[in-house]
Amino acid sequence: MPVLTNTCDSLDDMRADAIGTAAARASSGPGVVTLLRELRWQTSNYGAAVRSGFLASDAEAGIASRVDRAEQSPEPPAMSTPDCSLSRSCERRAISPSIDTDTLASVRPLANTATQRISVWTILGFVLWPILVAVLVVIVGWALKRWLRYDKSLLRAARAGLRRGEFHVEYQPVVGVRRVRCVGVDALLRWDNQKYGALGPAHYMEFIEHSSLIGPMTRFVLSRAAQELREIGAPKSLYLGVTAPASYLVSSAFIANLADVASLGLPPLMLTIGAGGARKFKKRLIPMMAQARDKGMRFSLSAVRPSDGGPELPGDMTFEMVKIDRDVLGMDPDERSRQLSALTSMGHEMGAVVVVEGIENSAHHNVARASRAEFGQGFFYSRALDASRLKVFLETANALSSKPAGAATVLGWRVRNF
Repeated sequence: MPVLTNTCDSLDDMRADAIGTAAARASSGPGVVTLLRELRWQTSNYGAAVRSGFLASDAEAGIASRVDRAEQSPEPPAMSTPDCSLSRSCERRAISPSIDTDTLASVRPLANTATQRISVWTILGFVLWPILVAVLVVIVGWALKRWLRYDKSLLRAARAGLRRGEFHVEYQPVVGVRRVRCVGVDALLRWDNQKYGALGPAHYMEFIEHSSLIGPMTRFVLSRAAQELREIGAPKSLYLGVTAPASYLVSSAFIANLADVASLGLPPLMLTIGAGGARKFKKRLIPMMAQARDKGMRFSLSAVRPSDGGPELPGDMTFEMVKIDRDVLGMDPDERSRQLSALTSMGHEMGAVVVVEGIENSAHHNVARASRAEFGQGFFYSRALDASRLKVFLETANALSSKPAGAATVLGWRVRNF
């Protein structure tokens, strides 16, 4: 039943009509009070029907039907209290105690649709929110794990250490095995860091070489070595060996910096490439090596092992030096001699001089001499030195004398300084 409104002007007339109608019907039966209450409620409907143009008979018919329902149900309809204290246009609202069947039929589909929509969105909310939260947790966990990974922490510390000046360069001499004179040095990066640097270069260099930090570190080593070797007055013939991964040497960053490297005023520069990297990047290394040789650089093939007894390298990939891995000297004497001779012959066939790495004692020194290798490197001659101690070593090992410097001269310097 729609809510009907009446103004306060017609309120008194409506009440009079209702009282008159009730008096006329007083003799109809015992439910007079009930009928009066129903008539008071229905007068508003009757006046509204007349003003709206409905036939009086229709309104009366509707009133009669509602009176019959009122006789069956003793519960009176609820009436709202009018408030006419503010203006003459106040309204009275009647609350119908029942709803027509047609109204229910039209309201129920709308209610069902709204309920379905609410249910769908509620279900989607219960399903989607846990999924979104789970995805967010996974992303945050992955980012934290990546940030807290050991290699990432080490590289962040290395970048900060490079800015703070925690890195320095040491030099490992390379000497002749027959006339023990220093012919070159390998520049080695050292890190003054209690957490990472104390574990040794074999630990942190593995991470640095496989990251984008290898470029800045290589430039640092080259510039620092050029400065320190000039300061100690190193011989012009002394070559400088720098190890760099093949993946960096073939990168556009290194090729773009070739001119800058040549302008540093370095001694003869020997770029050292591992045997595994040379095989992996052999097609890209050949044009890079040609460009670098035009700038006065030379190349060394390092970490050559017995398994590399015939490295699968193109014929036009040449090296000026071949370095036999230190593990060869750890073999039993017969196998060691055989492997050293075979690897030395391989290096000579490539047109390169041969360096035996890892010479720790006089027995290793004698084996290297017997293999026809030209040079040796290891603690038997000297440990890695800073610039000031390298100056002393060069003055001792290469001192002019009537007798050529031999292993005893260099060994005597080592005993005095270690």
